[in-house]
Amino acid sequence: MLVALVGFSIYTSLMDLKHHRISNRSLLLGALTFSLLSLIQDHSFFLSSALITLVFAPMVLKAGVGAGDIKLTTVLSIFFLPSNLSTLLHFLSAFVVISSALLLFNIAKEKSLKSSIALAPAICGAVIWCAR
Repeated sequence: MLVALVGFSIYTSLMDLKHHRISNRSLLLGALTFSLLSLIQDHSFFLSSALITLVFAPMVLKAGVGAGDIKLTTVLSIFFLPSNLSTLLHFLSAFVVISSALLLFNIAKEKSLKSSIALAPAICGAVIWCAR
């Protein structure tokens, strides 16, 4: 399951870095793959985590985060993020560290804070950190 997560994360992150877009097709394929692997390996689903993500989605959208990033977080939370405080703190810590590095990289590359930042690497990295 972790190997599939890493593979999916690499693909999704590269596409987001290159095109600033996370396709619904790749999210659906990832969700189907993770569902199949979860059923085969008798792995738990964390639907409450996805529900929590969706409850906060309007606020995060208003802050300027893309819908693809929210859908990615929702899909990954179903399979890899149990809804407890420890997991939330680990996820947020890893997300802040990775997104800060992405922000610094983007500032160095673009010389501006006005360009969009691909958050898929931070989301996927944080989920991998929690799932390890």
